[in-house]
Amino acid sequence: MLWICGPSGVGKTTVGFALFEELSRAGIAIAFVDLDQLGLCYPAPPHDPRNHRLRARNLSEAWSAFAAAGARCLVVSGLVDDAAEVRRHAELLPDSDVTVCRLRVGHDELRGRIARRGSFVDQTEEAIRNADALDRSDFADLVVDTSGTAVAKLVARIRDSGWPGTVAPPAALPAPPSTPPPVPRPAAFPVLLVCGPPAVGKSTVGYEIFRRVVGDGIPAAYVDLAQIGFCRPSTDRHRLTAPLLARLWPGFHAAGAQCLVLSGSVADAEALDRYRAALPSARWSVCRLRAEPGTLAERVELRGQGGGPAIAGDELRGRPPEELHRRAAQAVEVAAALDRADIGDLRVDTDGREVADLADLVRDRLGGWPG
Repeated sequence: MLWICGPSGVGKTTVGFALFEELSRAGIAIAFVDLDQLGLCYPAPPHDPRNHRLRARNLSEAWSAFAAAGARCLVVSGLVDDAAEVRRHAELLPDSDVTVCRLRVGHDELRGRIARRGSFVDQTEEAIRNADALDRSDFADLVVDTSGTAVAKLVARIRDSGWPGTVAPPAALPAPPSTPPPVPRPAAFPVLLVCGPPAVGKSTVGYEIFRRVVGDGIPAAYVDLAQIGFCRPSTDRHRLTAPLLARLWPGFHAAGAQCLVLSGSVADAEALDRYRAALPSARWSVCRLRAEPGTLAERVELRGQGGGPAIAGDELRGRPPEELHRRAAQAVEVAAALDRADIGDLRVDTDGREVADLADLVRDRLGGWPG
């Protein structure tokens, strides 16, 4: 396991995902996870105010799923304070060989990166303090200065360090069981899945719903299904993410979550049934977002130009105009297929509506979800 750490805004996820992609292209069976994606559960319990224990627990569950899918090494990007925190996570992965890579950058460039990112700008000075504390530490196995350096060169420096070394070939994937194993059935809980075609706003609206539910005083968890399925050579993402979701929910529930918001691409009834089977006790609500073809094309182009949240594996950001045009046409085709399949208990048109209004509209139309 390679743990890429550093202050907020230094580029942990960008570098980690680029390394994951390069090694997967080289034929290495590998997985990637942004640790923040495993701990979106608020309010955090008093005994774990920063959700460190929850993330550690869910990292262990994620690795079990990745290993079962054939992965033999793992890249983790995540903020840590000290070596003790890394050890706490590693203790739950007893067979792992952990290498810690710390990214660093100067104050001015870090401030600029956070400003360009456009999120959590109010935490800039805290990130600077964290960067200084990490510079005073000595727990990393590898320290890489990212100042003025392209991502590809940073990946090359990490690979030049020798990681991951000799990796066993991927194991043969087990055949899916004819019948699912029995699972304990906890008390029923509400789950909302926000789905739709590419660039329609699934993650943005889903996360806003999650924020508003927590703001109403209801403990909740959020999972972007696209962010928990980075594993190669596995190609059937739903086959991986559905059982992983089943592994993650008990941790969220133990941390106090009473409901779960999901966002992700679910194109047919078969994929949806996988998730329903993974959480058999859930009371499911499925909301499909829609947009006119022209709106989808505009949103694809906006994402390609850097609009929207910066997430790992974004297939649109930074792509050339001709590719974005092709992707927009594909998004329109997916939207038409979803219309024909009639996926969703609720269909919401997003044209001309703000994110906050959409979040309120979805909840209202679902009877004040989560009820």
